[in-house]
Amino acid sequence: MRKITQTLSLILAISGLSISAGAQDVHFSQFYESPLTLNPALCGVFNGQVYGSINYRNQYTSVMGSGAGFNTMAATVELHNIMKKWTKAYLSPGLSFYNDKSGDAQIGITEVNFTLASGVYLSEKSCLAGGLQAGWSQHSINLNGLKWDDQYINGEYDPNAPTGETSTGNSFSYVDFSAGMTYSYGTGQTTLSANNQFKFNIGAAVYHVNQPSMSYYGQGEAGTALYMRYVLHGDMEYGIQNSNIALVPGFVFYQQGPAQEIDAGIKFRYILKQESKYTGVNKGSAFDLGGYCRVGDAIILVAQMEFANYSVGFSYDVNTSGLTSATSGKGGFEISLRFINPNPFMANTTSGDNHSMF
Repeated sequence: MRKITQTLSLILAISGLSISAGAQDVHFSQFYESPLTLNPALCGVFNGQVYGSINYRNQYTSVMGSGAGFNTMAATVELHNIMKKWTKAYLSPGLSFYNDKSGDAQIGITEVNFTLASGVYLSEKSCLAGGLQAGWSQHSINLNGLKWDDQYINGEYDPNAPTGETSTGNSFSYVDFSAGMTYSYGTGQTTLSANNQFKFNIGAAVYHVNQPSMSYYGQGEAGTALYMRYVLHGDMEYGIQNSNIALVPGFVFYQQGPAQEIDAGIKFRYILKQESKYTGVNKGSAFDLGGYCRVGDAIILVAQMEFANYSVGFSYDVNTSGLTSATSGKGGFEISLRFINPNPFMANTTSGDNHSMF
């Protein structure tokens, strides 16, 4: 069992990297660009009607070899409000997909989640929202590429020799449920002439509330229940008045079983061009640059470009934990793509039906 034990131990050590920074759930460094893995109540919390995003992360190939590192992809589609007659509240559905594969054993996770969130406008400046998420997850493993101690005969490896291992299943699946709440507040405008916006969002969520069983040996065994994941997060946007610069600090705290993670940092947002107030001929654009710290694990460098409906973000984790001797500081590369319709920059220059907290 040594080979699979070593493989799984390495995967757990890397993905967790500390019981200070580890959890059973895979996470994104650009957590603010993957809202439904952060809090189901964030579904619909955006300035527009349709939201779509794709996230991709590649991590620790320097340790595990090309093709054996962590490769993670997520995609999300959300609608802001399907109840057009609601003026003091909204109802937002969302569909998200997630896939992760890692290691010589190609340990894989595939998830599909449906989210439904509703918010109540406490005023033109504030909103309280709650969300529920239900999904299906499948875990898979491929043991064919692994070598076992019993297959070494007189020091020579024989791939046809019996492994001597207890047979396991190749996959298992389960249904999963999560819930969360958020509070949003916002005032002012993001324009070159004013740039006096002040917005913040804070929320809490619980994932895996039903604690599904996870085992390749069969369901229901003792000690196989998935820990609930508790999340506390917050972000803010503060415009420096009469300038084209805004400060965007944020943080997230995870706890899952004995594992904890804290990410905190700040981005500096520079407004490159203001949207035409009525025609939209000149497209609004902005550039973000900043960094976050994953406590006990990594420094995260972030750059993001927004142009009209679109946004593309890049980040890189520089490893600072005890694994540095193996990674030489090479952590993970991540890219995010986002689309919002209508153009969110138009909402910064017109009043319309948009609420300032978004």
